Amino acid sequence: MILEELRTHVLQTAMLLPKYNLVWMAGGTVCARDPQTGYVVVTPSGLDYESLNPDDMTVTDMDMNLIEGRFRPSVALNLWTGFMRARPELNAVVHTHSPYATAFSVVYEQIPVITETMADWFGQPVKVTRYLSVEDPEFSTLPVEVMGDGYAVLLGNHGPITVGKTLEHALERAVTLEEAARTYSIARTISTPVSVTEKQARASFDYYHNRYGQKKP
Repeated sequence: MILEELRTHVLQTAMLLPKYNLVWMAGGTVCARDPQTGYVVVTPSGLDYESLNPDDMTVTDMDMNLIEGRFRPSVALNLWTGFMRARPELNAVVHTHSPYATAFSVVYEQIPVITETMADWFGQPVKVTRYLSVEDPEFSTLPVEVMGDGYAVLLGNHGPITVGKTLEHALERAVTLEEAARTYSIARTISTPVSVTEKQARASFDYYHNRYGQKKP
């Protein structure tokens, strides 16, 4: 079995999605690229993560040609590879159906930068696309365009996608986005929320990723 470590990591990440209430049953997707080979490891389509082993993960190249695996990959593999092709620094994609973030996709409303934690991980609002079926000609391109240089996008009437250099980053963004959407929803029942400004969001993102924690100043 090739890429055993990455396959294990992809499955472990997928197993965390239900733990954080981001998916249920066989929902959601986890996808990661191996920087050395350029191969992509992705969860198979329509199967409950609890029933899977690392060797059940599907390996393809960036053109979606099967390299190894006995199951069909995620039906949206063309989109996951589309993000990585457009942003070579990205190696991981997580797609969930988390309820609060998905609610914003249903009303076609972007999620503003509402907390410092969201600023740390996104640095800008999370935009939403129109509804796209997997057979739509723009399915693999429009979400990439809408996300731009950001780190997440909402698929209209569907749910959020988060990306990162690593699986850890993509997962933390998925959790952070859902919590921000939840906080924003609650805040709107109290009064009018005040968003972080664009300048503040960019500064917070830069500080968190370049100088926060154990990084050398």
